[in-house]
Amino acid sequence: MSFTSSKAMLQDTRFRIQEADYESTIVLKIVADLFQALNNTDIRYCHWKSNLRLERGLYGQTDMDLLVDPQHRQTFKQLLEKYRIKPILAPPGKRYPSIEDYLGFDPLTGRLFHLHVHYQLVLGEQFVKNYHLPLENEFLDSVQIHSGVKIPSPELELIVLSIRALLKYRDRDVIKDIFSIRSSGMPSHILEEFNWLLGQTSIEKVSDVLTNISNVIPPDLILNLLTTILVSPRAGYKLFHLRKQARRVVRRYQRHERLQATITYFVEAWRRRKSFLRFKPERKMTLPTGGVTLALVGADGAGKTTLSRELVKWLSWKLDVHPYYLGSKQPSWMSKFSYLLFRIARRGQRTLSRIVGENAFITRFIEALRQILLYSHYLFIGHDRYGRYLAGRRNASEGSIVIFDRYPLEAPLDGPQIHAIREDSTGLIVRTFSKLERNLYSKVQMPDLFCVLEVSPEISIRRKPDHQWMAIETKNLLLRKLTDSMKANDKEVRIAHINAGLPLEQVLLQIKRAIWGAL
Repeated sequence: MSFTSSKAMLQDTRFRIQEADYESTIVLKIVADLFQALNNTDIRYCHWKSNLRLERGLYGQTDMDLLVDPQHRQTFKQLLEKYRIKPILAPPGKRYPSIEDYLGFDPLTGRLFHLHVHYQLVLGEQFVKNYHLPLENEFLDSVQIHSGVKIPSPELELIVLSIRALLKYRDRDVIKDIFSIRSSGMPSHILEEFNWLLGQTSIEKVSDVLTNISNVIPPDLILNLLTTILVSPRAGYKLFHLRKQARRVVRRYQRHERLQATITYFVEAWRRRKSFLRFKPERKMTLPTGGVTLALVGADGAGKTTLSRELVKWLSWKLDVHPYYLGSKQPSWMSKFSYLLFRIARRGQRTLSRIVGENAFITRFIEALRQILLYSHYLFIGHDRYGRYLAGRRNASEGSIVIFDRYPLEAPLDGPQIHAIREDSTGLIVRTFSKLERNLYSKVQMPDLFCVLEVSPEISIRRKPDHQWMAIETKNLLLRKLTDSMKANDKEVRIAHINAGLPLEQVLLQIKRAIWGAL
């Protein structure tokens, strides 16, 4: 069977590219501006792989892999800084030599985009990336413009895709193909890339390019793989032998010996397991300059919890994010138990008042006990909040982003309660509990960013019809007073005033812009 007829059969029957089930993509303006600026400079770069999905990357739906000439590294970084694209750190085990990660933000849409920046062509098995192919100059010298981005020739991309596919072809994939178990051992997205790239070039052109780089990659390896993919993409024995040949070819470019690479693979595969004996979620990317804490504060109905949930979803696409609720609606068992005892004492006092009178010794004793139990409950609530605050601070110190839903300010804004409800009392018990509570809350330091959600009482009541107008207005006034005081006393505190009465998407965009400025 000829290459031409095999290629037609592939396109017509086997691996036609499926219609994308995602929204029609457009280029984010900041991404378009970035690549236009890159194209207008002398910086040598290209988007070196997966150009089938380049448009998705330009809209922030998937990663973009850029190969940059290492001699232009500093100029390239300066350009990224101009567009406020920030470096981020991959978690341990996902960091590879000559590869850097950057995260960008489009202020018009609030979308994030992610750049993998390669200064060498480092590739290989999953979790290891054990090989460096010295073909950077060939890639950078062959560029052409596609969707406003420089990409390599389809021949070179197809050649390196072949090496990548063989190195990632696992023993279990061989078994799947030999016995025709479920789907193909070659992943569907890899086969789609083969199909797309073959549509951009011809076998003859690929063969010509292979002749020029035969000192790095032998032509027969790639041509045999393409024949196999076109004619019988589940030929397990053939693909197994081609994988062995590929490993021999790239052995001289490996970073670690085969045994060490295999051990690294299994260690990482175990570390990234999804459930079995896993006690902590897999860590995502972090900020190299340290984490950021931000707090959402506002009156009832401002949307704190909803916004917190949406921000976690937005940031956790790439970054390590930890949300913490600092309100009183998630009490510990001690807080629950103390409140249960308080309710029992309160009911007992009411019953005794009716039976023996309010001034009876036993009634006054139960009343005093009831107050002590209430103060204990507030103290336990404070410990709950402080414990979650400390956990958030620990995560932030490790480079994560921490979102606090509510933040201890003053009563009734999730601050100390005892002094507020008994401020006129001079009793020893009240003063003792009040001092303990205020000392506890005084340990809570300001977050890196306050997002103050400003909403009118009318909108608050519409969203929370079971709340009282006067209570909402009191919280709004107190919040304004506190934020004004913060600005006056601490010039470094960052406060973003958010109009929370707008539709959700507009409120989120305001907060996203404020957060990006604080990172």
